Amino acid sequence: MQCLRELEQSQWWPAERIHELQSQRLQHLIEYAYERVPHYHRVMEERSLVPSDIRTAADLVALPVLTRRFVQEHREDFVAEGFPRGWLRVTRTSGSTGVPLQFYSTREDQLNRGLARAARARGWAGLALGDRSAVVSRPRVYSKRRERLLASLSRHFQRTAFIDVENLSDEVLLHVVDRLAAAAVRGLRGYPGAIALLAACIRDAGITAPLVHCVITGGEQLADHERRLIRDVFGTEPYSQYSSYEVFEIAGECGAHEGMHIAAEDVIVEVVDEAGTPVPPGVEGRILVTNLHNYGMPFIRYDLGDSGMLVDGACSCGRTLPRLGALIGRWNDYFVTRSGRRIFSGALFFNRLAGLGMRQYQVIQETLDTVVMKLVPPKGATAADLAVLRARVIQMYQSRFGDEFTFHVEFVERIEPTEAGKHKFMLSRVRGVGGAQGVAGSTRESPPTETSSG
Repeated sequence: MQCLRELEQSQWWPAERIHELQSQRLQHLIEYAYERVPHYHRVMEERSLVPSDIRTAADLVALPVLTRRFVQEHREDFVAEGFPRGWLRVTRTSGSTGVPLQFYSTREDQLNRGLARAARARGWAGLALGDRSAVVSRPRVYSKRRERLLASLSRHFQRTAFIDVENLSDEVLLHVVDRLAAAAVRGLRGYPGAIALLAACIRDAGITAPLVHCVITGGEQLADHERRLIRDVFGTEPYSQYSSYEVFEIAGECGAHEGMHIAAEDVIVEVVDEAGTPVPPGVEGRILVTNLHNYGMPFIRYDLGDSGMLVDGACSCGRTLPRLGALIGRWNDYFVTRSGRRIFSGALFFNRLAGLGMRQYQVIQETLDTVVMKLVPPKGATAADLAVLRARVIQMYQSRFGDEFTFHVEFVERIEPTEAGKHKFMLSRVRGVGGAQGVAGSTRESPPTETSSG
């Protein structure tokens, strides 16, 4: 709570004062990492760097980009020497990118700083501590009975109703609507794909949406058509938040909806090109994060695998925190042609599929030449309707990409979420190109939203 009180004040500080605090914390972390973390001591020695060479976020370019796979292969080199092992908290990513990671964090980093950032971000959306909320997510698997009990107690005291996304058939969705209405929740949180499915069910059934004050999405990209659908059905603009297992809360939208405010007091976010060089605001690049409070196992310039851009200028809300624009997607989410051209998700105009009435869709590159489009058509569509839709979709994409791909349309009843409970728009099954080392189903790694990490 002390951390939260500090954050509630610092969000209104002049930008220069926030930058000064961030720089002080970065300098302390760099000195500590140089003295106690074998990997960073070795890297800085190899590059003839001393801690005083890195004093602000702009100086971080002197250090290499850190990938999840590298940490996985050299994990013990990142553990701080002399840090009490009993104070370390074992944390695991879900592995949905194909590269699961077990790493260490600390109580201070996660339960004090991380949860305070999450509480502040939810406050921006109008969800205060103690407000009743519902979470649409995949349940986290706990191996020990004590952990399961603590998770259940945590949800109880947070006044959180949990809705499993394991099976979101139309029948189940209608039951979820009834549960939400009966629970009288103030906020609805979860994966945007799952909440959009819920909104589509309410719209198609012609029923009244449960009254919620705010909708908060996280764990994956909130697409424009999902934002419109959620806003139209629930009558409130959804709030997008950005977090990860490794860092916890990173950024979130305020009521102005002019980008996501970065929690710059605790986290440094860089947007860089393929060489690791920062790009200016408004230019898309890879997102790197530096957690300023994990002294047990520091991650500096850590590549989350996401793509986005910084927003220039001040937010109309008056907060001086820097901002991220809408996340564009996974940095390695793309299709590749035989000529080597990369086609990122933004070029697949999913909004136009929504405009044709598709309730769900997924575009899969099966081979270098073949793309399969799985589509959940409008309810009540006849065979003749489907034939027209198939022709329109193929013509739409063929006119955009010419003979680079052959497109096939499959109409299905529903599209299953990934193992992490997320709904993936774009998959590549071409080994070595697109996706995570060719593994289909790569998604952003975020803490399950039934926890306090958001």
